[in-house]
Amino acid sequence: MRVTTLDRYDPAPGRVIEFVPSAATLTAADGTPASPVPPSLNQRFHLETERRQHDGPRHWLACAFDFEGDLGSSRAICPEALRQAFVHWVRRHETLRSGFRPAPDGEAIERFVLPAEAFDLEPREVGDYTTTDALRAYVAKRLDEACRALSWPSYLFAVVLRPGSATVFCGFDHCNVDAYSLAIAVRELGACYRAVAAGSEPDLPAVGSYVDFCALEQEVVASPPTRDDPLIRRWADFFAACGGTTPSFPLDLGLAPGERHPQGTDTRRLLDDRAADAFERACRDAGGSLFSGVLATVGEAAHRLGPGDELRLCVPLHTRHEERWTNAIGWFTTVAPLTLDITGGSGPGRPAESEEALESADAPEGEESAESAALSAFTTRLHAARTGFRTALDLARRPVAHVLAALGDEFTRTRDDVFMLSFVDYRRFPGSDDFAPANAHHLSAVTVADDAQFWISRTHEGLFLRSRYPATPAAEATVLSFADALGEAMTTHTRGPYRGTISAS
Repeated sequence: MRVTTLDRYDPAPGRVIEFVPSAATLTAADGTPASPVPPSLNQRFHLETERRQHDGPRHWLACAFDFEGDLGSSRAICPEALRQAFVHWVRRHETLRSGFRPAPDGEAIERFVLPAEAFDLEPREVGDYTTTDALRAYVAKRLDEACRALSWPSYLFAVVLRPGSATVFCGFDHCNVDAYSLAIAVRELGACYRAVAAGSEPDLPAVGSYVDFCALEQEVVASPPTRDDPLIRRWADFFAACGGTTPSFPLDLGLAPGERHPQGTDTRRLLDDRAADAFERACRDAGGSLFSGVLATVGEAAHRLGPGDELRLCVPLHTRHEERWTNAIGWFTTVAPLTLDITGGSGPGRPAESEEALESADAPEGEESAESAALSAFTTRLHAARTGFRTALDLARRPVAHVLAALGDEFTRTRDDVFMLSFVDYRRFPGSDDFAPANAHHLSAVTVADDAQFWISRTHEGLFLRSRYPATPAAEATVLSFADALGEAMTTHTRGPYRGTISAS
């Protein structure tokens, strides 16, 4: 599944149909009583932001994927089968029948949940789009309009029909989904469609409800920790090392305090599939995993550009720790504060060996060769990454919302964005072999930015990077240099002892 932004996605033009709730469904939603289950911590923060910045940038996530054949022809799927597939899928996932609205007091926000049997969709003809630019502009406009946390439904379903193929778009306000949910959507909607078209019931695994997850979370967080809690103290130390705020990208982005700029985006493949396999073997041979190797090379790339001996950032983590959440749609994420030692064993105040030294083939006898020195530094960084990540996992047991409440005035938010790195291995998802043939994409909006953020994804086609940053000349140069250095570091560690071990298949 390719991770990119909508402006980098090029759908073929065609005839557009949306699938929207029926009048009866909307009437039923208006009359649905309030649920006792409050928004999750993630949803609460998101809803408060939506209320405060109602006309601000939209925070939606979307997926797009293709069906072969002409929807509506006798040899392939028809729009009615697709409509039924969407209906079955929404009835399966309670959170998509859950919405938010102001409570009667006008202050609080309450949840409501529409019963499954009350949900239905109907097709709405939109029209023909004859160019990719026009189609993309329509999709962007409709996603911004439809994907709003305080409206229902806060998502958009549409299909683009053309001779020989069709493209499905599903966009969601962030309160409904996370990145994993998009991959689940691609697989399950395909399965729902195929079953409906064949006149059978979709054969999908049992699934839990994100609304139930929110209820359980409420029980767990009902008694928030105090400032004396040991984990809160360690969170406080992390923020203090960041200047009393969230971590920021450690290199110059050309922004004055409080400034935001239109978003810049860079998407690239860091390693092809064979090279990514070699890099993963290098990570495992060094005693780590692909993720710890990614963190090690992120630290190496940062250290090459000179930000210091430690790198502080946030790492999103999934919270799908029970089997019932594995296939559930919802916002199952938390954040961990990560501190990386990025020296590679060079030690504080001592610069790492220069590129020239590492490339020298004439190291005197008894000293490390360039190859072994590079491997030693990589291994050191990888082990430091493993240690740092284990610490971060421990701290993530305290949700950020509770941490900030406990810290009070000790913490000040100085930027809207947070320097973070997300990693998803899409090969682990059931049905991932179908993502490339279906041209499956994870799409994000293009908004504004005041810090750098990075998404690394492993697919069957390789290792990919998406970078988001404020589009200033300084940030453009800095972030692209960082991405270049990251790719070079990874490429370096596919060589050496691993040469000749790559499968030809």
